[in-house]
Amino acid sequence: MNEKKYVFYILLGLLYPIFKVICYINGLIYLRGVIYGLIAGVSTISVGILALKEYGGANKPVWHWLAALIPLIVIPLTPIIMIYHLGLTVFLTDKMAILMIFEGIAVAQFIVAILMFRGLIFKRGTEELMMPRIGFAIMKTVLTLRSIFKKPERTLREMGLQKGQAVLDYGCGIGSFSIPAAKMVGDDGVVYALDIHPLAIKAVEKEIRKKRIPNIKTILSARETGLPDESVDVVLLYDVFQMISDRDKLLEELYRVLKSGGILFATAERLDPKEFMNIFARENLFTLIEQRGEVFRFKRD
Repeated sequence: MNEKKYVFYILLGLLYPIFKVICYINGLIYLRGVIYGLIAGVSTISVGILALKEYGGANKPVWHWLAALIPLIVIPLTPIIMIYHLGLTVFLTDKMAILMIFEGIAVAQFIVAILMFRGLIFKRGTEELMMPRIGFAIMKTVLTLRSIFKKPERTLREMGLQKGQAVLDYGCGIGSFSIPAAKMVGDDGVVYALDIHPLAIKAVEKEIRKKRIPNIKTILSARETGLPDESVDVVLLYDVFQMISDRDKLLEELYRVLKSGGILFATAERLDPKEFMNIFARENLFTLIEQRGEVFRFKRD
């Protein structure tokens, strides 16, 4: 499951049944309402999980449509069922506050689903499109949570970073890899943290000041690094390649800054592995050394 953007949608889907169970335990709603809430919540979560497997390109797959439609159905269905079970008078006098909470959750799900569907959030950005602030804020939370469960340090250790190396973290985001990489290469090494988004660079610079990290240099750029030829030992292209429109030019730039025999680590993410390999093979700039899990290791020719 490579689309991290649906994690929040799935978690939001969990709120619906959990809150209804809590209300039922406290005698605020009826058993049928709990069952309805469970069905709605499980349906939302299932669609989110299925949508994780799909690529949200121009022609959206059916799971993306359902992700937006299920909350839209839940919004009017909740008051209809409550009125049917309780009667209009009791509904209007005693249960309106509960309804507003239920509806608030469903509306939040609907808004998040539509924003994801339209690509307005959970999209790090390309040369043509800058991620809006709300998208960056949610992406920052997603990356923070991912760092907890999927330790960047472990991935970097497997990459074999060494003291004194120069590392380019291309598409650094909030610095999930840049910061531990800086510790691994030591004071004699350097990490260049590059991202297209000013908020990403600000987030990294804030961590640099907070943790007093002397060997991270930030670069705000859509593609060009501004680094000298053959000045970098390792390039990290982690969870970003699928967002680049002109991938050939990017690979040419990375080839230029990598030292002879330098290593490029990349992940295919939402790209088909065959398409991913064809892109790297087009220019004959890099040779695949190995693939370990989701990480591809290339050597500069």
